[in-house]
Amino acid sequence: MYCEAMQRYNDEIEILRAKMTQTAMVLGLNHPEVLEYSQKLDETHNLILQLKYKYQSKDLSAPVR
Repeated sequence: MYCEAMQRYNDEIEILRAKMTQTAMVLGLNHPEVLEYSQKLDETHNLILQLKYKYQSKDLSAPVR
């Protein structure tokens, strides 16, 4: 599940990054639509960080054998 979710988020980031870049080239860096893509990228990146933290915390709390 972790790898699947991580891959899905990474794919979403690549799509958002491409859309943001393309929009910025057409409408300019300061256009509100570019800002929206940037914010969505930040949100997705934060989801990845949360997922990594949750996975690492779970891994660290596992008993050592």
